[in-house]
Amino acid sequence: MAEPTMAELAAMIKQLSTNLDSLQSKVDVLQQERSTETSESGTRVPAMGEHHNDRPPRFQKMDFPKFDGKSDPLAFINRCESFFHQQRIAKEEKVWMASYNLEGAAQLWYMQVQRDEGTPPWRRFTELLNLRFGPPLRSNPLGELMACKRTTSVVDFQERFEALLPQAGYLSEVQKVQIFTAGLQPPLSLDVEIHNP
Repeated sequence: MAEPTMAELAAMIKQLSTNLDSLQSKVDVLQQERSTETSESGTRVPAMGEHHNDRPPRFQKMDFPKFDGKSDPLAFINRCESFFHQQRIAKEEKVWMASYNLEGAAQLWYMQVQRDEGTPPWRRFTELLNLRFGPPLRSNPLGELMACKRTTSVVDFQERFEALLPQAGYLSEVQKVQIFTAGLQPPLSLDVEIHNP
């Protein structure tokens, strides 16, 4: 096949330019219609490329976490919320899904909650779960975190510190490092502070 001449190239470029102009005007009309629909109905129409709730989840195979009441429920709640977000679970279905995946003592506890209160909303469910299976209520969780000191191995101290940390509320990274380092106790804490972690 012979290479196109300059005249043929110019004609192809002109045709592409015409097609591009036509497509741009169609896009402009669609955007105008979309913004008119939004302003008339009062509801926002998702823009192109945004996530739609009617689309199936990206990951079809995700296992829902189980909870038996033998550990802190904070990790279970966090994994549930990640699952709900990823799988786009409706608000009304969250408690049902979580309660279906309770086992042992946690399942028996939930049966009693349903008898007493009916099916609670998600936020209330998480509060009740924390009250029943979470660590004992603290009047000063930040104070308890600061009072956590290394008495045995560093690994044991780290595990206790990390278990108390989520209960203490928001702390900056610098604050977390400073509280952790102080809990290491001298002389180890002094050695760590020298390196300015």
